Amino acid sequence: MYKLCCLRLSFPSRGFRLAFRAYGSTEEIAQKGYTVASLGDAASVRDMEIVALRLMGVSPNSTGSYNGRGGVVRSSIDGTGFVDSAAGAPKELPVQFHNEMAYALEYPKYVTFAMVKQAQEDGTTTLADNVAVHRSLSEPLLEKFRQLGVQYIRYLHDESERNLAPDFYNSWQGAFQTASMDEAFQKGNDKASFSILQRHDQRRLRHVLWCPVFHKHPTYGELFFNSVLNRHGSWLDGHEIFDQMPNHERPYHCTWGDGSDFQDDELAEIRRVYEENTEYIRLDPGDVLVLDNLRVVHGRTSYKGSRLLGLLLSDMVPREPCKPPAAFARLLHE
Repeated sequence: MYKLCCLRLSFPSRGFRLAFRAYGSTEEIAQKGYTVASLGDAASVRDMEIVALRLMGVSPNSTGSYNGRGGVVRSSIDGTGFVDSAAGAPKELPVQFHNEMAYALEYPKYVTFAMVKQAQEDGTTTLADNVAVHRSLSEPLLEKFRQLGVQYIRYLHDESERNLAPDFYNSWQGAFQTASMDEAFQKGNDKASFSILQRHDQRRLRHVLWCPVFHKHPTYGELFFNSVLNRHGSWLDGHEIFDQMPNHERPYHCTWGDGSDFQDDELAEIRRVYEENTEYIRLDPGDVLVLDNLRVVHGRTSYKGSRLLGLLLSDMVPREPCKPPAAFARLLHE
């Protein structure tokens, strides 16, 4: 059960005050890692943004930016800070569990989702508590993650191939927010961020980031924090185009930090532990879901029909200093 509270919000631009009863509180975020505020289907995206900012404890000018750091370019919804979360995620496939921007040098402390339009069929949000997940993973697997970390890999096309190439997923122009190939290579080859950008073939660039998969939560200490299942090539199994390609050639893939492949039993353990700790939440239009991004991983089931879910990031938390394994460190200096 969610905690019932009453929120009274001010909307200066519209010249009135709106009072409504809604589920959701900052106390609930602290207790269980997330909260849901139900504003009703008459709420605007701007209404939901105001509630999100209050619950995350940030101002509009201190929210995080996804574009240029995330996997795809996302567009704003109704001129708000919310961007379309569906970009780059085929609706016929489930979105695997992940912590938002776990591959980046900094990540959002909180993540908010605002349901603008729910799908005609399914599209259920999935959550799992990283505290329970971390405790359930075997120590040998956790130790391997500590020693090696993960390489996150993506293949980038030229923007000119959008809507033309069937295997197009994202462009280097969008990924690095530039129209200059030289600038993209400058941004993509950065020893400080463990980033390597190379030409893969005549059509694609290959971008590799090494990342640790543990971060210290201020309350719970070390937690498993990653995008392994959401970035492993197997998440595109069943896709009309990418299912015909090997995992290591799909738009996204990941390996152990030394470049070795995840074994089937290793992936199976991660999937099993997440499945055992999955919570399903069916969001209705006007619902605002706020997550503690370090504590809670999120995903969704597949869906049919049109669906619009907004994504808003809070202020960003810098990743702690870390070192990649020797095998990846050598690649940085080649």
